[in-house]
Amino acid sequence: MSRKDDDVLNGQPISEDAILLAQSGDARVREDVIAESVPWIKKLVRKHSFMISVDNTDEFSIALDAFNTAIDRFSTEKQIPFRTYAAIIIRNRLIDWNRQRTSVRREQSFSDMDRGPIPYEERLEDTRSGIAYADIESEDSMIEVEYKLSLFGLTLDGLVEHFPKQRQTLIFCVKAARILSDDSELFEKTMENRRLPVSEIARRMDETAKRIDKHRSCILLLAILLQSDLFLIRSYVAILEKEANL
Repeated sequence: MSRKDDDVLNGQPISEDAILLAQSGDARVREDVIAESVPWIKKLVRKHSFMISVDNTDEFSIALDAFNTAIDRFSTEKQIPFRTYAAIIIRNRLIDWNRQRTSVRREQSFSDMDRGPIPYEERLEDTRSGIAYADIESEDSMIEVEYKLSLFGLTLDGLVEHFPKQRQTLIFCVKAARILSDDSELFEKTMENRRLPVSEIARRMDETAKRIDKHRSCILLLAILLQSDLFLIRSYVAILEKEANL
């Protein structure tokens, strides 16, 4: 979210030193960080819930708890701004809570006792929900993916919605993404420049730059996913490559 951070979150950066002190057990610093962030947290809750006043609401309590979780789990190694990291965790927790509440209401309304739990595959496909994450590590990996995409002005939800439906197109994008993800120098340069090296990938694939450019968003997403710690997704891509003899 880089520069978009201020537009979307509208909050001043929090000192990483303050977060690390809070993690180490400094209760006073933690209280100060939370108190300073309350207006920002309320704004996030209002944005998500469309409520004017969020004081004394379940949503605000959930957001505060999520913010505390963000303080505990934040790591400077990921190079993600704290507010960006916290905002994604808050959003995920609010979405999870709304899903669970909707599910309970549906069961109460229709007495649908035969409906089992949501299959893992369906939960994984819902990229907006923290329920999809198998553990803390994979949630943090997904947050890192979302942040890297935001540097290019892209969102995970938008890309998933427009993901290639044709298998051959998907395989083409996987091949291009593999070229980018396997070359650490090229990948780092891409992240620094915020621009897909269309000509270089086209040259290595002996393909037209126009075709690469047409699928630049999908290629970027796949390359970032391949660079992540999301084992299930990387395994799925590996299966695609094996079937296509790539």
